[in-house]
Amino acid sequence: MRVLLVYPLFPKTFWSYEKILELVNRKVLLPPLGLVTVAAILPQEWEFKLVDRNVRAVTEAEWAWADIVILSAMIVQKDDLVAQIKEAKRHGKLVAVGGPYPTSVPDEALAAGADYMILDEGEITLPMFVEAVQRGEKSGMFRSGGEKPDVTGTPVPRFDLLELAAYDSMSVQFFARLPLPVRILRHYCALRSQTSHQRSGAVAERTRLPLRARLAT
Repeated sequence: MRVLLVYPLFPKTFWSYEKILELVNRKVLLPPLGLVTVAAILPQEWEFKLVDRNVRAVTEAEWAWADIVILSAMIVQKDDLVAQIKEAKRHGKLVAVGGPYPTSVPDEALAAGADYMILDEGEITLPMFVEAVQRGEKSGMFRSGGEKPDVTGTPVPRFDLLELAAYDSMSVQFFARLPLPVRILRHYCALRSQTSHQRSGAVAERTRLPLRARLAT
């Protein structure tokens, strides 16, 4: 199985820092940590390529190479998410989507043509997706039913898929619980309901060594 992971564009705003990034010869502040974690959870006998559209566009050769396209997005990326779903379908590809925005508003991705909806906690729903693909199913919606995973067992993200020179900083996720309820920042509340409460500093420690080795090459 050849999997093309595509991260949609962020719109240009003050918070995209493009002018500051020009000063340090970088294109993007942070990489798509979620997608490289998805690649680590999926079967490692599958082949992977990743394109962050904030770095560059997907090439025709990459569209042709892929058997399935997987996208993840937040609400601010919704316009390009929909555009990339349609582009993948134009190329005749199966499309799977996940992340905070499709989990909150699945209808828009479905209307754009997404085949698989990998929602909620990926550590739980990605194995469901894999089983469906192995059974030959061409569509499906996968939900965790409120179950939260212990991500101390989540594999180290596939940092090797990133074009590391494009990024100013690197991400390591090891904890997702907010210390106090956040009622004013409703976006954070929504994310909190979608993320696991079982993060550990051990995850960061387990991730640090292979990431350092990758950055040193």
